[in-house]
Amino acid sequence: MLDIGGWEFLIVAFVLVMVVGPKELPAMLRSFTRLTRQMRTIAREFSEGMNKIAVDAEVSEIKAAMAKARAGDLDGIAQAIDPDGDISASVKDARDVIQSDGMADEVQMIKGMAQDSGQELAAASEVSAKTPAQKKKPATKTVNKAAKKAATKRVATKAAKKAAKKPAKTPAKKSSGSKAGQS
Repeated sequence: MLDIGGWEFLIVAFVLVMVVGPKELPAMLRSFTRLTRQMRTIAREFSEGMNKIAVDAEVSEIKAAMAKARAGDLDGIAQAIDPDGDISASVKDARDVIQSDGMADEVQMIKGMAQDSGQELAAASEVSAKTPAQKKKPATKTVNKAAKKAATKRVATKAAKKAAKKPAKTPAKKSSGSKAGQS
């Protein structure tokens, strides 16, 4: 923002100390920072307000365009897309050339072929999408079964270790207890 180097800052600080004085300098700096903070807050609120107004204006324009489209007024949308009318003129010219040359039947035949091939591709993709999914399910079940089996083995191993430790400690306690009871 301000291109103040080290020497310029020292000169400004020296002049500030000389003019304001060392006793009043902290109070003056506090008031300056408070003023700066207030100015930043005001600037932030202003920019947020302007952004909100801009967003509201854009949203209202979009809502108006959607309402026109729902009402059936497509001329407004066409005007927004092609304000000069160049695209519509070229489309009309192409349509006239196709109809005058007798190519309309050929275009309809190509259109039908494209629709048929699209439907065939969609059907083929549905069939291929179903087949791998059915093959994957048993694999996940096998993995889940293997994971459960491994977890069961771990639990059984821990239980066996605990059981092996407990019998060794238990008789020693009983024998000391029975000796204390006998004496």
